[in-house]
Amino acid sequence: MVRRDTLWKALIEELVEDFLYFFFPAYMDQIDLRRGVVFLDKDLERIMPEADTRRRHADKLFKVWLNDGEEHWFLAHVEVQGYPDADFAFRMFQYYYRILDRYNKPVTAIALYTDTNRAYHATAYRTSFMGTELIYRFQSFILADKTPEDLRASGNPFGLALETAYRALDPRLKEDNQLMISKLELMRHLLSRGLDKAKIRQLYNFINMYVSFQNSENKLKFENEVRKITKSREPMGLEEAILKEVLEQGIEQGIEQGIEQGVERKAHTVVIRAHEKGLSVVDIAEIAGLTVEEVASIIADYEAGKGTSA
Repeated sequence: MVRRDTLWKALIEELVEDFLYFFFPAYMDQIDLRRGVVFLDKDLERIMPEADTRRRHADKLFKVWLNDGEEHWFLAHVEVQGYPDADFAFRMFQYYYRILDRYNKPVTAIALYTDTNRAYHATAYRTSFMGTELIYRFQSFILADKTPEDLRASGNPFGLALETAYRALDPRLKEDNQLMISKLELMRHLLSRGLDKAKIRQLYNFINMYVSFQNSENKLKFENEVRKITKSREPMGLEEAILKEVLEQGIEQGIEQGIEQGVERKAHTVVIRAHEKGLSVVDIAEIAGLTVEEVASIIADYEAGKGTSA
């Protein structure tokens, strides 16, 4: 089962422009999206090497360029499961001052809370001592304060992912029958939106994996129902075929190159082939048995090598 924090990290990366339009609409006219978005996962590791990876949260750091040519950095923090954490606001402040100190770049931050434990939904860090006071406020988005209608009315593909997460808060979805109804309704709406195939694939993965059926047979039933909706021979058609092809070719290539190159080389081959087919990082991580970070590192090395040889 893919962890929810992994799903959120992949979703932000794949739908980053939609993410920006959803959470920062007032500033979009200042951002030059023609220059793209650069993700700074390695910088994030250097900034906070002591981060507790056991915590159920997802952090993404990326930069964009403003119309005046200035770099601007975004820190997105998704809190997946509420837990008592008196230091959370301080950690958000740590990210801020370490980025500012190390890179001297302006940074904006948002904390996305997908749970219902409101006692842990911090919006600021405050400290004072003998007349000196510091208040660091960051944006926050509390999913439980919204409604599915609000999220869908946004017209933003990222809003559909948030609606999926909102529905997961409903205790009735612990029953497979209710979960089936919910997932299929989300899929019908997704397919009615006229989105490009890459966004449909990413959102399908999110809807499919965010909440699991208790009975594994219902997962197959859901995929069969999706096949009927899409009128394809396989669930999501092309994606499933690509996954099968990538896995088979990767294993076959690994065997041809010899056992001495081992499992690591075969996994590397699967990652590169899947990347060239256009699969998302989270999909590649799942079929290769690697972490998202390991997959991203392999892809980065591969792309760097292409640039060197060009």
